[in-house]
Amino acid sequence: MKQTTYLIGVLILGLSIVLSAFILSNSSSKSTSKENESQMTNSTPDLMTTTQLANYLQISEQALENIILRDDSERAELSSYDTYRFVPYLKINDEKRFMKVEIDEWLKYLNDHNYR
Repeated sequence: MKQTTYLIGVLILGLSIVLSAFILSNSSSKSTSKENESQMTNSTPDLMTTTQLANYLQISEQALENIILRDDSERAELSSYDTYRFVPYLKINDEKRFMKVEIDEWLKYLNDHNYR
């Protein structure tokens, strides 16, 4: 009887160790994947250069410049237009800068209106 009690105790202890190791490894892998996601999201700055935006959009810088040139020429001919119809950018010291939030809105607009 005493031997059976010891055996059951050891079995319960072993199971609890295995279970807790599984729970800990599962929760640490989830936190690692969340950290990787946040690092990827945070790697894109809020204010981007042309090069950074081209990388963000996964297109060449030349393709981005062509889009901007086409947008600027179309915009010059219009008296009014939807805010996100064209690539939104700022000029700071004669250099174009792109706000990530505005670019994301522009992409949503293009997707909703099937432009380009």
